[in-house]
Amino acid sequence: MIATTDTTIRATLLFLAGMALIGLLYFTRELLAPFALAIFVWLIIDAFARWMDNLSPKFPYWLALTIAVLTVVGLMVGFILVIVDTVGDVVTEAPRYNERLSEIFGWIADKTGQENLSFGSLDEKFGITEKINSGLGAFATTVQGVLSEFFLIALYVVFLFAAQSSFPKKMDDLFPNANRRGQAAKVGVRIRLSIEKYLSVQTIISLMQTVVSYIGMTALGLDNALFWALVIFVLNYIPIVGGLAAVAFPVIFAMVQFDSMGRVAILAGVLFGAQFVIGNTIQPKMMGDSMNLSALVVILALSVWSALWGGVGAFLSAPLTVIIMIILAQFPTTRWIAVLLSADGNPDLDGDGEPDMPSPMPSM
Repeated sequence: MIATTDTTIRATLLFLAGMALIGLLYFTRELLAPFALAIFVWLIIDAFARWMDNLSPKFPYWLALTIAVLTVVGLMVGFILVIVDTVGDVVTEAPRYNERLSEIFGWIADKTGQENLSFGSLDEKFGITEKINSGLGAFATTVQGVLSEFFLIALYVVFLFAAQSSFPKKMDDLFPNANRRGQAAKVGVRIRLSIEKYLSVQTIISLMQTVVSYIGMTALGLDNALFWALVIFVLNYIPIVGGLAAVAFPVIFAMVQFDSMGRVAILAGVLFGAQFVIGNTIQPKMMGDSMNLSALVVILALSVWSALWGGVGAFLSAPLTVIIMIILAQFPTTRWIAVLLSADGNPDLDGDGEPDMPSPMPSM
């Protein structure tokens, strides 16, 4: 009876702690979301710099780090310039797009026999404009938010690199006991390797899909193909939903631009084919078991982190959930949650591919 009572108390306390943590993440999102994004930017830059440093012993880390930083900054500046240029093109071509919309609805009205069918009538009935603006507005708000906090994120990244050399000393001070320090170091390495592999593989996969999509869009004459390629690159970081949106947005735009639905169908086939082939053949082989999250958990994590942190949460939903799973797997009381989150029921702590059962932490 006492054991049952203790279990109930622990479960209640665990539930309350989880609710408190969710509330804390939500109400401090303005502070935590940029810092979390800065950590991931730091990991990307550091991994890129260490990769270049390992190419040759004559290639110093400081030079590799400088090249990595300049590369990331250059890509962000280029992204901003493309967005500005695209906005100008859309404003210029707006009359032509409006005329094409009228033609599309005129054709639909002729085929369906509904003489009063128009974009305005459908918009009034189904709220199409409101839904489109809502979706585009959410994406634009996320991009604008990241860009507006660029200097804050950059400042975080600078201080993370400045403090990087002191991390080993802090680990020694934080965990004086050698066994506990080794356990914490193992978990830290597992987290870092998982996140670095996820980000590197996702970047390569997104780049491959972007290049194939850009070639197809350019060959078919889609306006602002470079902008749509960048949208595809960014959206592919969002699990499942991002890939679908990356195909849908350019295809919808193509329906407005192209006079021939055949060209729209070809474009849709190229974009969907690239997503399907790369996402179902190359990506699983490259990603391996680094994430070890079930498909259901990926969807739930996307929903939860999007509600908590918006677009940044959607962007980081998978790696953040992996971090939580690895940490929960450390403690016998919460290991069952990590088991439910994992894809195979064996959350791996040290990355050796073998299930690790946690042992009680030794006292300090």
